Amino acid sequence: MEKYKLYNGEITLKFDPSNHTYRIGNRIVYGTTSIVGIIGKPALIYWAVNQCIDNLKSIWEAGKSYDEIEIIKALETAKNIHTEKKNQSATIGELAHKWIENYIKSKIEGKEPPAPPLNEQLKNSIDAFLKWEKENNVEWLESERKIYSKKYDYAGTLDAEAKVNGELAIIDFKTSNGIYDDYFLQVAAYIQARKEETGQDYKGAYIVRIGKDGELEVKELDDFEKHLRAFLGALEIYKWQQDLRSEKINNQNYEK
Repeated sequence: MEKYKLYNGEITLKFDPSNHTYRIGNRIVYGTTSIVGIIGKPALIYWAVNQCIDNLKSIWEAGKSYDEIEIIKALETAKNIHTEKKNQSATIGELAHKWIENYIKSKIEGKEPPAPPLNEQLKNSIDAFLKWEKENNVEWLESERKIYSKKYDYAGTLDAEAKVNGELAIIDFKTSNGIYDDYFLQVAAYIQARKEETGQDYKGAYIVRIGKDGELEVKELDDFEKHLRAFLGALEIYKWQQDLRSEKINNQNYEK
């Protein structure tokens, strides 16, 4: 269990990396990723369907006969191909985030940066990140910073904090295929928590998408208050879901 002192030592936030849970004392504190995760992502459904179709196109040939076993095998493979692709993308994303974390820490501590990765897709993502850094005046301040909002009682881990072109900002790195709307809710939550803890004025937040093909896409948070309200709405729904789940479990245990 990792422990982090926040609010000048007033708050001790515990983090269990094995199941990605946050605690204060023995009490679980809901994390930003889980809270935002309740928002539907219809684009992912279409992506999964397209992955299935593309896989079947690559397997089946016009005019060729298939027996029952071959058909079942092809359908099973197509059914699970989106999970396989998602896991592969997740691995690249995790490695990219770890490399960036080590790079930012080396900059803050004045040490040698990590060696460039060998995997081509991973290297493309890193090159896109370095391109964004080069195009902006970036002074790195924090990497993988744990946050907690005393006012709203949620926790999380932001990717990076920096002065970007002279202004204090939060940066969130993504290796996804696009920048989705719910990303802005998460960075708004980070800003709120950091404002509470530091008392500083965060001028902005950046979603920096670093694609596996080297594509660089950047969007800036345009309306902090609007996105924070949406995040807090998601927080209330998430709490409601967890309360109902606890009640059902307690009722089942009572009936036994």
